[in-house]
Amino acid sequence: MCPQHPQAISVNASAAIVAGIYALVAALWIALSDSALATLVSNTEQLVQLQMLKGWLFVGITAVLLFFLMRWRLTQLASSQQTVLEDEGRLQSILSSIDDLVFVIDPDGTLIDCAQPNAPTLLLPMEQFLGRRLDSVGLPADVAAKMLDAIEQLRRKPEVISIDYALDLPQGRHWFESRLSRLLDGEGAFAGVTAVARDVSARHRAEDKLRDSELSFRTLLEGLPNIAVQGYDRERRIIFWNPASERLYGFRRDEVLGRKLEDTIIPPELRTVLVDQHQRWLDEGVPIPAGEIALCRSDGSLVPVYSSHALIVNSRDEPEMFCLDVDMGKLRQAESELRLAARVFESSAEGIIITDCERLVLAANDAFSRITGFARDEILGKTPDFLASGLQSKDYVADIWREAVRTGHWQGEISNRRRSGEVFPGWLAITAVHDDAGQPTHFIAILADLSERKAIEARLQHLTHHDPLTNLPNRLLLRDRVEQALAFASRERRRLALLLLDLDHFKEINDSLGHAIGDRLLIAIAARLGSCVRDTDTISRQGGDEFLIALSSVKDSAAVASIAANILQAMEAPFTVDDQTLACSFSIGIAVWPEDGKDFDTLLLKTDTAMYKAKESGRNAYRFFNEHMNTDGRRRLQLQNGLRLAIEREELSVHYQPQIDLASGAITGAEALLRWTSREFGEIGPNIFIPLAEQSGLIHAIGEWVLLAACHQAELWRQHYPPGLTVAVNLSAQQFRRGDPVALIKRALAASGLPGELLELEITESMLISEADEVLGMLQRLKALGVRLAIDDFGTGYSSLSYLQRFPIDKLKIDQSFVRHIARNNDDAAIVDTIVQLGRILKLTTIAEGVEELQHASFLRAAGCNEAQGYLFGKPMPAAQFAELLARGDATTAADDSPSQSS
Repeated sequence: MCPQHPQAISVNASAAIVAGIYALVAALWIALSDSALATLVSNTEQLVQLQMLKGWLFVGITAVLLFFLMRWRLTQLASSQQTVLEDEGRLQSILSSIDDLVFVIDPDGTLIDCAQPNAPTLLLPMEQFLGRRLDSVGLPADVAAKMLDAIEQLRRKPEVISIDYALDLPQGRHWFESRLSRLLDGEGAFAGVTAVARDVSARHRAEDKLRDSELSFRTLLEGLPNIAVQGYDRERRIIFWNPASERLYGFRRDEVLGRKLEDTIIPPELRTVLVDQHQRWLDEGVPIPAGEIALCRSDGSLVPVYSSHALIVNSRDEPEMFCLDVDMGKLRQAESELRLAARVFESSAEGIIITDCERLVLAANDAFSRITGFARDEILGKTPDFLASGLQSKDYVADIWREAVRTGHWQGEISNRRRSGEVFPGWLAITAVHDDAGQPTHFIAILADLSERKAIEARLQHLTHHDPLTNLPNRLLLRDRVEQALAFASRERRRLALLLLDLDHFKEINDSLGHAIGDRLLIAIAARLGSCVRDTDTISRQGGDEFLIALSSVKDSAAVASIAANILQAMEAPFTVDDQTLACSFSIGIAVWPEDGKDFDTLLLKTDTAMYKAKESGRNAYRFFNEHMNTDGRRRLQLQNGLRLAIEREELSVHYQPQIDLASGAITGAEALLRWTSREFGEIGPNIFIPLAEQSGLIHAIGEWVLLAACHQAELWRQHYPPGLTVAVNLSAQQFRRGDPVALIKRALAASGLPGELLELEITESMLISEADEVLGMLQRLKALGVRLAIDDFGTGYSSLSYLQRFPIDKLKIDQSFVRHIARNNDDAAIVDTIVQLGRILKLTTIAEGVEELQHASFLRAAGCNEAQGYLFGKPMPAAQFAELLARGDATTAADDSPSQSS
């Protein structure tokens, strides 16, 4: 049974008291009045009348009292009813002024009433949900379950329960918040709940937008590549740490999250200041000032940063502080790089202009004005068309710029015109600068004046085909002419003869009178030889005291013999050089095509054999090649067979000749030179067995053996002596053409452990010219291994700038034939100087071989040559002797009393 409400108990008690008082008064009235009347009146009839009158009097008094009592009570009821009506009106006014829906739900979860039944926010007509349980009116099952659970909680304990949920409506998803509270009946018993439902979609969307904005904000800060950003909560605990902060300070994100700011990157002496500034910002709104400060990295070092701060309120209405730090070291480095770029722009030896996308010149450096003659003020705001020489069409120039726009760059040789009108060759490189959308905004054009280089190239081109001393064709040009003459002779059924002329006793003239007189004698001899042959014949100087003459279209050997005899006769008259009367003669070897050989190299070999026979016959003579000379061939065969066993018999050895830095005198490396000591033949010179090895194909096995030995030796030196010592090894043309030098070098480096940069490969110019594309690819693969590439005997072959530009060359090795006479022969000195300057222009190291005198070294050092080797510094020597030289630490003059050229 339910207990009664205290107010109900009070009303019942009051009613009982009133009834008791009334009954008591009535009883007393009856008892007292009857006793009084019985005392006063004895007549029974009168007594009855008086009792009747007394009864009516009691009724009247009772009626009056009841009237006043009822009037008072009804007045109270009317007042209460008016108050209720006023309260109900006020409640309806309040309910009509709000957008919330109010539902009344009984203890079983049944909807029994609803306020604002006509409001547009009501999703269903009242009759479709009143009288139905919450789990049957279309609410999502989880929402209905939450509300029914809330009713059970409210049955046990008075509280207010909020439930948030979303409903998918025809007009889209809406979010609602329902607040449930207890409902009691008049006796104070649990009568259900009231549920106030509010559409909070706008607030929810605002919160989502705020969260999205906060997420975007954090994503933006996360992605800043060069600005370190950290976030801190009210207690200065780290809540955000972007990758740039990890890179700048060295702390990983997981290492710092949750730690306090002052315990991570703040130096100890600044921690109290930072805490005070942060608290003052939170309490008084005084921001932390931005400025440069040195903060701590994870390793304890300090990094200067420019730090600025921002205080925001997050979606949870909590303050967060964000610090944005820029590495001042990188900024200063960037400023330094900009200043450096400006200095490079102004100090560059090449002319540089910068144009806008319309090709109007915006800037030009001094070198551009120096090269073209145009002052900067004359060209600003103009297109580069003022440089047009007229040698290229306008369409060609337009194609250049179209290519630069399409691909982003263009480079090539182009003719330009200086302000003076002079046309000059230039190398032009155009690079486009693009914006973030990939559209060109500027162009950078770099112009190099090729005039000097072209002059050097022309000179080298002449030197490629001519002897610098006598200006006669060299062997290369002679070969070309002989090959053409052979084709003609084959068609016309004519003969061709090759004559090798060697001056007798020319060394005595050089040694006694000096190289200068010897050189002038050679010039005079070349002039006299010209009078002994026909215009269709070619005279060539091979170097030293040897000349070659190609006689084209001769009838027979008798005609050749007549010319040879004329030469010997012409040499009978003495030469006068610097008041010196000199007598000279030739030993001449002759080979005739087709009897003695089918090609130039064979004929040359036969002339060499015949020339030695002429010397053996007493000199001042000529000899034709004949079969009797094959005895030398048999010897060569014996040597060749012995060479096949040389590696197995351990007859081969590698000697090392030091290479010297001319500026410091330090040993920079060594050239590995092969030596052969045969059991049968004794010491065999490399000029004899190297050609045999190449002709027989043995060069592959021998070359690999030399390479492996040199690499192992160099690695031993690297472990015991100062670093950087290189070893130079000659690569034969046969190894290039018929082998795989890349695989060979890989094996040698792997087997020895020698770093690639300490191995230098010497190759000849002829190797670069033949099959250039294949050789280029091979050289690029060799460079990928780290090895250095040098051109051996530079100046005696093609000496073309084209291959120096194409191929990845590191060093030019100046042939000893030029070096030997540089102190006494101006032409040789000029050639050497030209090669050194060419190396400087092309940024190539130059090394001179055959340095035998102090004058040679002094000249080369003054010319700017980088390195040298020769008997002045040391002969080729065994590895142990070379190690002793390294131990001494220098290579000062180690020549013996009679220096001779190294091989």
